[in-house]
Amino acid sequence: MRRALTLVILLALAACRSTATLQAMPAAAATAAPAVHCASAAASRCIAVVAVGKPDSPLADARAITGRDLLHAGRFVLLDTQGFPQKPDWTQPIRYADWQAQGVDYLVLEGAADSAPGVQTVGAQASTLHLRLADVRQQKIILIDNLPVPQAGVARAAHQASDLIVQQLTGVRGLAATSIAYVAVTQAGRASSYRLAISDAYGDDEKVIAESQEPLMSPAWSPDGHRLAYGGYEGGRSAVYLRDLDSGKLTRLVSEKGINGAPAWSPDGKTLALTLSFGHNPDIWFIELASGARRHITSDPGIETEVSWSPDGKRIAFTSDRGGTARVYTLAIDGGAAHQLPAYGKQTSNPSFSPDGKSLAVVVDEGRDSRLGLIHLDGGAFEFLSSGPRDEKPSFAPNGAMLVYAAEDERRGQLKIRALDGSLRQLHPEEDVREPAWSPYLN
Repeated sequence: MRRALTLVILLALAACRSTATLQAMPAAAATAAPAVHCASAAASRCIAVVAVGKPDSPLADARAITGRDLLHAGRFVLLDTQGFPQKPDWTQPIRYADWQAQGVDYLVLEGAADSAPGVQTVGAQASTLHLRLADVRQQKIILIDNLPVPQAGVARAAHQASDLIVQQLTGVRGLAATSIAYVAVTQAGRASSYRLAISDAYGDDEKVIAESQEPLMSPAWSPDGHRLAYGGYEGGRSAVYLRDLDSGKLTRLVSEKGINGAPAWSPDGKTLALTLSFGHNPDIWFIELASGARRHITSDPGIETEVSWSPDGKRIAFTSDRGGTARVYTLAIDGGAAHQLPAYGKQTSNPSFSPDGKSLAVVVDEGRDSRLGLIHLDGGAFEFLSSGPRDEKPSFAPNGAMLVYAAEDERRGQLKIRALDGSLRQLHPEEDVREPAWSPYLN
């Protein structure tokens, strides 16, 4: 892995073509409930997740998926199915006293909507997952929702259910229905191979999107989560590609002479910001995806790259060394002069807007070390988020509560997830991984 700006790497590659609380839970542990009774788990909220309907229903798997997600969230424990005092359905009342006696705080009911009284069903088959969340101590239903089940299976609906439950109980939406894109590198002697992949936010369910013997870089999610833009090479020439994740269709968007890289989607999904050099100075360009029209955004001497769009789409943040040292600038997309943000360390780079647009995560290079920092845009306050020694590429989760970033340890790339409250966990610890990008919500 490297500790230099992406823009410097892009230049080198163009020239030579290739060169503490939230801990990750093992997958096996996530499928098993920690205890039959929840009374001993006073520090955590105890939840029972019940599948309503026939055991052979296509939606029966939702219970296990939602339960695993809630365990992964780190704030809940589950009542083992053997401790269920009743097997409720949509028609019979919940026996709250029996569940409370088992130490249960909340009861989750999931099943086919076609058997839920008063629920409008879609089609002859069960195509909607009906969700109810009950507060056992208050003895009332506090959440009711219907979640569409895609043809691919019930998993997405079950993930969405757990995210809604987390939001109802904590005020912050969960992340089970999101994904993280990253690049994994495999060394075979002096040769390297690259794999662009996505997994869920807990490192499970990996899917390979692209493979190459030449570098793959800078994956970027479309705002609807159905496409990935990324940098790569074809015949030694750099290019930016678009991959449709539903159909698998691959489109080469641009492959001009020189540098083509660092894609970033506008919030409306209509425009990609790119770094293009046409064999000369690397500048920021916008490409309108519908028409292919190009717009030259920056033209200052130096190298300019690493665009992050503000959530309202009215400005961008980017890295530039126009003043002789890499710093972060902001620029209104309708014109005007770029504004340099306060300088930290020897270099400041890799800006990433928070989902609420109130702060920017950046990388502060202090010479031998680099760490993540957070700039609060309203008042200009600054704080460090990570301890280094070589951290880079921050990407916010869509709920704004945490971010994923790349780190280097023992000459191997790692992905780490840092919550803004300070807790930390590692993603894909056995691989050499880098270039993370957190997806938006898919609904």
